[in-house]
Amino acid sequence: MEYSTRAVLLRIGLVAAQAVFLAFWSGETCSAWAGDQALSEVTGRIEQLASQSGGGLAVQLGCGDGRLLVALGRQTPFLIEGLDRDAMAVEAARRRIVASGLAGKVRVDHFDGRRLPYVDNLVRLLVVSDAGAVERDELLRVLCPGGVMVATDARLSAMDGFRKPWPEGMDEWTHYLHDAGGNAVAHDTLVGPPRYMQWLAAPRWSRNHHTLASLSSVVSAAGRIFCIVDEATPANMDIPGQWSVVARDAFSGALLWKQPFADWAWHLHRFRSGPVQLPRTLVATDRYVFVPLGISAPVSALDAATGRVVRTYDQTHGTEEVIFDQNRLLVVAGDPASEQSAIDPARRGEAIYPNRKRIVAVDPGTGQTIWQWEEPEAMRIEPLTLAAWGGRVFFAAGRQVVCLDGATGNQLWRAAGPAQARPAKPAGGQRRRRQPPRGPGWSVATLVACEGVVLYASGGQLVALQADDGGQLWHCPCAAGFRSPADVFVIGGLVWLGPHFSEGRDLRSGEVKQTNRAAEQIWTVGHHHRCYREKATERFVITGYRGIELLELSGSRHSRNNWIRGVCQYGVLPCNGLIYAPPHACGCFMEAKLYGFWAVAPRRQAEPTPAPAQERLHRGPAYGQVTAAEPAATDWPTLRHDPLRSGSTEQPLPVCLQRRWRTRVGRRLTAPVVACRLVLVADVDTHRVIALDAEGGQVRWEFIAGGRVDSPPTVHAGLALFGSADGCVYALRLADGQLVWRFQAAPEDRKTVAFEQVESVWPVHGSVLVHDGVAYFAAGRSSYLDGGMWLYGVDPASGKRLFSRNIRTGRAGVIDPAEVEGAERMSRSFVQNAVDYKTFVAPDRSDAFSMAGVTNDVLVSDGRAIYLRHMRFDRRGVPQKKGGRHLFSTSSLLDDSQVHRTHWVLGTGDFSRLPVAYSWIAYRPGGWGSHLAVPFGMMLAFADKTAWAVRRGRQGGYTLLAMPHEPLGAEGPHRPDFRPASDKSAAEPIWSVTLAMYPRAVLRAEESVLLGGTPEAATPAELAPTYAGKRGGLLQAFSVQDGSKRAERRLESPPVWDGMAAASGRLYLATMDGHVVCLGD
Repeated sequence: MEYSTRAVLLRIGLVAAQAVFLAFWSGETCSAWAGDQALSEVTGRIEQLASQSGGGLAVQLGCGDGRLLVALGRQTPFLIEGLDRDAMAVEAARRRIVASGLAGKVRVDHFDGRRLPYVDNLVRLLVVSDAGAVERDELLRVLCPGGVMVATDARLSAMDGFRKPWPEGMDEWTHYLHDAGGNAVAHDTLVGPPRYMQWLAAPRWSRNHHTLASLSSVVSAAGRIFCIVDEATPANMDIPGQWSVVARDAFSGALLWKQPFADWAWHLHRFRSGPVQLPRTLVATDRYVFVPLGISAPVSALDAATGRVVRTYDQTHGTEEVIFDQNRLLVVAGDPASEQSAIDPARRGEAIYPNRKRIVAVDPGTGQTIWQWEEPEAMRIEPLTLAAWGGRVFFAAGRQVVCLDGATGNQLWRAAGPAQARPAKPAGGQRRRRQPPRGPGWSVATLVACEGVVLYASGGQLVALQADDGGQLWHCPCAAGFRSPADVFVIGGLVWLGPHFSEGRDLRSGEVKQTNRAAEQIWTVGHHHRCYREKATERFVITGYRGIELLELSGSRHSRNNWIRGVCQYGVLPCNGLIYAPPHACGCFMEAKLYGFWAVAPRRQAEPTPAPAQERLHRGPAYGQVTAAEPAATDWPTLRHDPLRSGSTEQPLPVCLQRRWRTRVGRRLTAPVVACRLVLVADVDTHRVIALDAEGGQVRWEFIAGGRVDSPPTVHAGLALFGSADGCVYALRLADGQLVWRFQAAPEDRKTVAFEQVESVWPVHGSVLVHDGVAYFAAGRSSYLDGGMWLYGVDPASGKRLFSRNIRTGRAGVIDPAEVEGAERMSRSFVQNAVDYKTFVAPDRSDAFSMAGVTNDVLVSDGRAIYLRHMRFDRRGVPQKKGGRHLFSTSSLLDDSQVHRTHWVLGTGDFSRLPVAYSWIAYRPGGWGSHLAVPFGMMLAFADKTAWAVRRGRQGGYTLLAMPHEPLGAEGPHRPDFRPASDKSAAEPIWSVTLAMYPRAVLRAEESVLLGGTPEAATPAELAPTYAGKRGGLLQAFSVQDGSKRAERRLESPPVWDGMAAASGRLYLATMDGHVVCLGD
């Protein structure tokens, strides 16, 4: 094996770039390949490039009818995007792609021929068949570092084969703590405060906040990012983990490959109890990934581009930690099994604690053992202390620091560690508590080897030793983090210690050389620090007190970003000029916090250029040729029936429902809507909207949009209106699906990758809200990213914009308390929460659990106002200070994950000044001196006086409840959603029923509440396929009066999330197997 480095890539890239640009600008041709090439030749070249990179986003400029796109989609792992200036060619290419079955993986769009509609550094492969008027700098802007250009346009023949060099100031992150030395500091000057979206990927959530995090580790090398992730559903924690090591393109997030694990750590382990070794089991180089493919498995070397297992190092069985230094693999291994496996009750016969440990040095190319160090009986190796620097290996054992020769394993020296700090004397003359013994998988020690010094922190103290002989240089107090090891960073010759990083000490003398008080002026008060370690760059310490806070060490560009955070037990990853925030399961800041696996950037090369108003609206062939026909009272014309999203109709359904028809229309469907004798549904990932005959189920027409359509159209006045992830809203003629108009809601045409498809940075949800003759929709993802979101009202018939409003939340930085009158008197604590002057004067208005800002969701009305989640607007889009009762979700009404920290609520959405995170109160009414006194649940349907909620118990199982409810939209004061435990104003449930099913959809039709879902699993082994919809579906009907069961029938497949509609005496379902089903008498 050969191991290249980023420096080699940088040098090669710079030399190649210089040669290409000299030839290009001198008019010389440095490539003989020019002009049109045979399709097979181009495809062959790209296949070879794919084998080297593993995939990513590939874009063809001048894609024509899409023949090359389809060929690449079939033969390469790339996510494929085509652009063309000819709108007719784009339509033809879309039809070809859908017919090929590649829609989603392959996408095509129209562009203006000048500007490429992508975020910076996104594209791995750029195939230029027709450059149009695109400038050289624009081509290079979208190429990611290491990205390649294939030019068949003769005008760009000199750039054929060009590879974009790695930028100066951009770093990788190959180990849990950056490198083998354990100094978690990126040499990356491009990382900065999160301001722009780079990409978004799955999973949307970590499975459960109270158990083992669903992501164990993330590292990055050579433009790829690798993570160990559990992809099992959060809906039921009795389902065992489904662990894999997953590779993505670091700049686009496009999936490269997955390698499943045989097993991994016990997924029900308490989340604050480690195992701390898990993040240290993954190491990446330019060519290989080193990881054990099981909880006690030996290390395997995987090909970084393909995930193929190249070699397994059997002598490392029982792997606990892995580092890589000077072409040596250094592994801490345990006998008879790894320490982290001992946390699993099912493994207690095979795994013991304490176990015996050894350090194994392996030649990764030959697989041979170079040397092995056996742990003496009295010297237990401390987790997370293995480090390598300058050809030497360091670790802590038995409260001593040991140094070995990296080439031979011979001991060079051993030195005493820091003295154990005595615990503070308790008040009242009580005895000091002894330090409890270390449990399996737990440690708070830290060891960093850097610049000739070894820094070892343990027991509340830090000692600095000379790397060459172990001589003590200095020592000082050093506190551990909150349920995490001590943070020790060496930056620019100074040592910065957590948790506050207020002093920079000289690396060799320990003398305080610099102070920084940013933490106390930027951190939100209350609660506790997140349960993971900090990271840093040469410019910033990146803390995780409540979100992502950046403390600039030599400046004042400090930043608080409570709306984005890392995952418990791991944190965030700063490298490649980006910050990577893995998925969490947090219940704080539900108004504004992002969920999913995010990569965010601090800047863009060019400022956004909003599209001119006259270019936003495109008139289609059916413009002005629509017969306005309103849906009947018996129809279900929009998501959840009406603008209130009630999920309720006064129309009755037969008690005994029989199948009338069943039609397969796609793969992953939205809920259906029914109006004017048509059933409309979207096939989300193929971008299609399909209309079926409501009587017989025949497909009447279909339309291909420019991106995902995540919820069904709204039928209004002879139109089908819907939004798309391409950032546009479409109006189709209901009669035949012809385009009436398309409106670009995104402020500019800028695309990225989200969940394995190309999407707009400002997508629009499918379901458009129509209220009093105005169509309302919102474009964007967060009020904190990319200039915020945009709320629109348009005329449905013409697409004419009636109003638009930018929803943007200001950035929170340092506010000096001396400049705020009365700041010293503002601090106030209540249980875990607190407020101070920052809560009232900073733009984010953040307390410990609630904050200003908003993320996008389907719009809702209360009959008077318009709501974007908790935010209330009047009919002209003007924000209202006073809230109102309406339906909202603490994540999204379209979120089908069923994670335990999310609910639907019929309330005002005011979560400020709660004593603890809202979900704690929801699950323990009165337990924190408060209770959620309005209807809430996993899902809701409601009428004027009653709401029906599906709730999931803390220990599993589901309940259907009927609760008193007041009509929405009434003026006057509203009682708060959360009320003191002593306040008995909230009525008790009218009735409740324990369910013998797993519900996914709820609907009320006159005298019945219908639940669609899956039957209960009979055995634990059936749980995973049951939740995946592989064991069929179940429909149950209950009386609205007393909850008695009225009917039950099995289904071939369960409904999709919220996937039922009732109209004209029939029930329509969109099912998980891609069918639309009609049931009636």
